[in-house]
Amino acid sequence: MDDIEAKLQRADRLYAVTQRIGFTLWQIQELENCAAHYFVLVAQARKGMGQTAGYELIDKALSKTFGSTIQQMCKAGLLSAELEGRFRALLMERNWLVHKSRAASRNVIHNDRAMSVFLHRLDGMVEESDKLLHEVFALSEAHVKSLGITQQEVDKSAADLIEQWHGPNTI
Repeated sequence: MDDIEAKLQRADRLYAVTQRIGFTLWQIQELENCAAHYFVLVAQARKGMGQTAGYELIDKALSKTFGSTIQQMCKAGLLSAELEGRFRALLMERNWLVHKSRAASRNVIHNDRAMSVFLHRLDGMVEESDKLLHEVFALSEAHVKSLGITQQEVDKSAADLIEQWHGPNTI
């Protein structure tokens, strides 16, 4: 392989790696957002507090780190031991990705095996983020239903919010 082909191959590999890193971080951020909302919904929201106060609590929760949100959920008793362990394991992986992955994985651009291992690790983070997102959603839904809110009321509120954000459904 000549020098230009080798450089192009490394550039393609770098693109693939950075794209996958971005997607992984995006998925973890979705989970961070959902976890912060869940914490506010269950541990901080009070009946009759209104949207403005609720959004202020959410903004405050979202300004915290993912680790802080996990700690607050654990302290409030909102996670089972199994879920707590999974959240903490994902947090460790996320921190490795953000703070150490570049230095620890420089050879992914040059080595097929290293790239495969690295991408597999990223895929594991995405998969676990998705699974935890579903768990948090189920916990949120159960909490809302425990307050006596029906599925129809939830669906109506969601539809109203979507219409406020995006306009009337034109489909």
